[in-house]
Amino acid sequence: MQIKNKHILTMLVVAGISVAAFPAKAATITAGDVLLGFRATGGTGASSNLIVNLGQADTIYRDATSNITSIADLGSLLTSTYGSGWETRSDLFWGAVANANSASGDPAIDGDPGATDYFTKKQTTLNPGVQSSTASNINSSTSRVAIANNIQGLNTTFAAATGTDSIVIPSTGGTTWSSSIAASNFGVGSSIEASSVDGIDATGLDLYRILDSNADANPSQTVGVPHWEGTFTISSAGVVSFATTSAVPEPSRAVLAAFGLGGLLLRRRRRSQKA
Repeated sequence: MQIKNKHILTMLVVAGISVAAFPAKAATITAGDVLLGFRATGGTGASSNLIVNLGQADTIYRDATSNITSIADLGSLLTSTYGSGWETRSDLFWGAVANANSASGDPAIDGDPGATDYFTKKQTTLNPGVQSSTASNINSSTSRVAIANNIQGLNTTFAAATGTDSIVIPSTGGTTWSSSIAASNFGVGSSIEASSVDGIDATGLDLYRILDSNADANPSQTVGVPHWEGTFTISSAGVVSFATTSAVPEPSRAVLAAFGLGGLLLRRRRRSQKA
């Protein structure tokens, strides 16, 4: 049996990728889900916001144990909403936010006390899985609660629009992605978005978690100081991924089986050569 080493390596790589892929996108919104929003300031789609539910901020992204190579494939949605060439438009912006409970002092949900907020910042230099941005401290509990309320308003808009994992809504009227961004970027005070001016696959969004309290927080951190969790990216084909250096992946059965198969094939090859 003649099987070249590179073919065996290819099989191992494919096995690794299939394990890393993780369809985190949620069907309906639940408190604490990450909402990924898109808006255009002109041209095709300027009157529309695309908002996508990427799943739980705490149990999926905060507690990530491996990089997530394929959360959602948004290529068709982005093309139908913002036209062909959306991935290189300088007037298309994207960002993400999450909050499970806007009430300060409420009991923790999965380690996130009330008014725990998640939001993104554009990476200064694209480097998925390594922090490449700076998020400002939010020192006032009043400000942290205001951010949480803004995010909750968007959650309500998403839940009311439909029961699916993505919505396209008017950019004006009520609480929309565009109106919340215009209102001081959900209260964060500086942009939580990136644009596709250099090609969307050349941009990354660092995700941050910020606590309003350490009561029952897990993990705990300094209140009011954003903690980096990882990086969202989108390929030019519209595939959303998440990378984090804190991930320490454990070998799965699939990976171990792949290595076992590789060893078996190598042994067979050596035997055939000796024969």
